[in-house]
Amino acid sequence: MKRSPLRKVLFLIPILLLILAVSSLAIKRVEDLAREKAELKSRETPPLPVRCIRASLGPIHALVFGEGTARAVRREYLTFENQGKITYVKETGDGQSVREGDRVRGPGEGGKFGELLASLDKREHVEQLEVSKSSLVESQQQVEVARAQIAEAESQENLAADNLKRHEKLFNAKAISQHELDIARANFKTAGSTVRSAQARLQAALSGVNASRARMKQSQLPMERSSIYAPFDGVLAYVNIKKGDYFAPGLVNTSSEEALLRTIPMVLIDPTRFEVTMELPYFDGFLVKPGQRAIIMAAAGITPSPSELEESSPLQNNAVRGTVFSVSPAISPGGRSIQVKIRTGKRVEGIWDGMFVVCWIIVEEKEKAVTVPFDVFVYRQNKPYVFVVDESRGIVEQRQVVEGIAGLFKEEIVEGVLEGTLLVTDGRHRLSDGAPVEVIEVAGETEK
Repeated sequence: MKRSPLRKVLFLIPILLLILAVSSLAIKRVEDLAREKAELKSRETPPLPVRCIRASLGPIHALVFGEGTARAVRREYLTFENQGKITYVKETGDGQSVREGDRVRGPGEGGKFGELLASLDKREHVEQLEVSKSSLVESQQQVEVARAQIAEAESQENLAADNLKRHEKLFNAKAISQHELDIARANFKTAGSTVRSAQARLQAALSGVNASRARMKQSQLPMERSSIYAPFDGVLAYVNIKKGDYFAPGLVNTSSEEALLRTIPMVLIDPTRFEVTMELPYFDGFLVKPGQRAIIMAAAGITPSPSELEESSPLQNNAVRGTVFSVSPAISPGGRSIQVKIRTGKRVEGIWDGMFVVCWIIVEEKEKAVTVPFDVFVYRQNKPYVFVVDESRGIVEQRQVVEGIAGLFKEEIVEGVLEGTLLVTDGRHRLSDGAPVEVIEVAGETEK
């Protein structure tokens, strides 16, 4: 049985109504989305609050940090070269033996020895020296005898010469015989031989004097090796002996510096100038050159202030100024480090021999540079950028820059920023190029 047309129409009506309803809903949704988009476009983006700072023009210093032990530049380990009982130790004005901290005097102008600080029992050496002195006196007397013999022989030679001349005249006058003339000539030759013999004895006597002097100097050496003299004006840093002790060179322990300082008889230093030896990583050591300025500080964890980096400014915290003295051209195979030595000027205060110190070396500096703090930079794809505030429009510009010298507190910008440019610090990580901002504070500037 066939369906009637009316029933077909009635069947299609609900479908058409459903289609109309869905279409109406879709049209309404599209209109709502369009209206929301229009509202977003018409609505202004609120500015982001930021803090800023202005790029300044001033000095900048690149520093390298190192640690080491300060040692007196002039330093002597004093010991005896012989062994024996210590019979003398220098006493001070209060009758006590010299001790650490006492000052001693070195040799004067043209002198060989300074103050006698200590000596061993040297009676045997004194006796040997006395024997050498006696031998020298005897040799000197032999020289005087030889000179007297030369004078006498020369006088006899002169008489023989005059006698020969007289005999030659008499012979020519046929007053004497040939035999008498030959005797006069023989006497003259004998007198000449006597002179030469006396001169030879003089040379032998002089050689004896020189040999005696050499023996006397040789006798003096054990006495010098049995004594300790001050080689220069300084302060005793270590005194490990006292009168009555027995000393032998083998008692000095050289296995380490500490052991040496505890067993060497005396250590003398000049406390007016010090040297600091450091081992720097090779990437820092390559930047260090002799003659560069340095600041030496006894307190760890303290960095020099920007003003202290200027050579004419006073230093705080007992810091002293120094200069790089030497840089090793070799890298140590174990630590992969470079040895650097820094020396202070004269009359240094606040540093002691053996003190552990920290050093800041100025490896690069520029008097006039555009500088900014480190917290203005953002790094994107390993490239440095800053956000520059357009004060008239209230937006920021993301600008790529070229970095220069990096100091302790700030960094140089070589390209991209001029003096006085306003840069974002706090809030920079939320910004993008062209973003509106509200500057709530400019560091170093008071509100107007």
